[in-house]
Amino acid sequence: MTEGLDLLDDIGLVLSVFILLFISYFHLRPGEDKRTWDRRMGASLVIWLLLYFVLRRMQTLVPTTGIDYLTADTVFISISGYASSLNFFYTHLFLMLLVPIPFLRKSWQIAALGIFVFIAIHIDRTAVAADADPFYNSMLTYVIIMAAVLVCFATGMRFLINPPAIDDKSVEALAMRRSGFFALGTIAVVMDNMIFRAIGFLAGTGNAWWTFPTVNYSGATAGYNYAMVTLAEMTFILGVFSFVMIAFGLGSIYHIIQSIRKKHPVSLATVFSGYLLFIWALIIFRHWAWVTGYATWDMSEMPMDANAEIITALSDGFSFHLIYPTIALLHAVKFGLITIESERDQKILRLVALCVMVAITAVFTTLLEVIIPIPDLVLAVVCGLVLATGWERHLIDALEPDEEMKTVSWAWPGNERAMTWGVNLMIGIPFVVKLLLGVVY
Repeated sequence: MTEGLDLLDDIGLVLSVFILLFISYFHLRPGEDKRTWDRRMGASLVIWLLLYFVLRRMQTLVPTTGIDYLTADTVFISISGYASSLNFFYTHLFLMLLVPIPFLRKSWQIAALGIFVFIAIHIDRTAVAADADPFYNSMLTYVIIMAAVLVCFATGMRFLINPPAIDDKSVEALAMRRSGFFALGTIAVVMDNMIFRAIGFLAGTGNAWWTFPTVNYSGATAGYNYAMVTLAEMTFILGVFSFVMIAFGLGSIYHIIQSIRKKHPVSLATVFSGYLLFIWALIIFRHWAWVTGYATWDMSEMPMDANAEIITALSDGFSFHLIYPTIALLHAVKFGLITIESERDQKILRLVALCVMVAITAVFTTLLEVIIPIPDLVLAVVCGLVLATGWERHLIDALEPDEEMKTVSWAWPGNERAMTWGVNLMIGIPFVVKLLLGVVY
């Protein structure tokens, strides 16, 4: 069973690398670049996100690409930890606060956020160090992420509940559709396995409150004050996750009902709604499995039995190995972050669409094989049918940018070039440091 699930890691890694190369080619190819700064910035951030995912998967699959904690010097381990955290938090924060709507409007705001995140990472890492006194579970960086999620959530939820009419071509309507679409996709990428704690947070069960990173061990090690700090942080983090997931779940039901009644247009918001309802089905099933003992996980949410392995593959594995790379491709093409114009560009896009369809088929057949043993020949037959019937054409049509994706752009009040370079360096330097330390040590 484990061998079958391990195949998901390989599929996800290959798909992420392939989409990464595709986006990088169009983003970095020479020639006149007519894209606005927000499209160039969005493409860069999607590339950094994919690079982060690929590096993390490589360090899991090939341990020699990461630091050996038994032999590496403590200083280098610390530097690697800081670099990895900075790369992760900068990428996700800028995706939410710069691209759907440029919430950060001044260069000093970007710099201030960068410094604030670094300080938060330092506090979090210092609090849990082996020689820390007091020793408590500081989670400031996750609090920052959740605060940014609320900003992005407001944009996406407004669009989901009250989208403009499909025939409304006003600047306000086009801008709302563009920002709403992108915000919904960004939220889908930012969601991690903590979304499966939404019910546990409301019910007060251990699968929410006693799994990392939200474990309140501070009361026994650092006293009452630090226990309250940890409790406030974890309540905010889990509360925001639960609030966002419940609100999006209800909003998705409302949107689908309105779409059936033809009061809302069928669009990417409808696809997102269907995806959210599917995730909610997994949330309910995973919570039921944990409460009833049908499946067990440890405090790090690692599966402890066969049932937990299957459920983890259906939930975390499905999202990480298939949904995230596909959304990255959707963001890049649908929102005009990269330009697909010539016939040659269309052929390259078709090749990528074929690979995505094969990956989707492979993921579903792999999960099915774990539950119901089937011969590998079935995978080949299903993939052949998918390719023969031209399903990749439907994917290409869905990726075709709408009018608002091509025309609407956000003006930047300062030096766009300096801002673009600054953000890329803030994300890129920690990534390179993390990569080099992993290779050298």
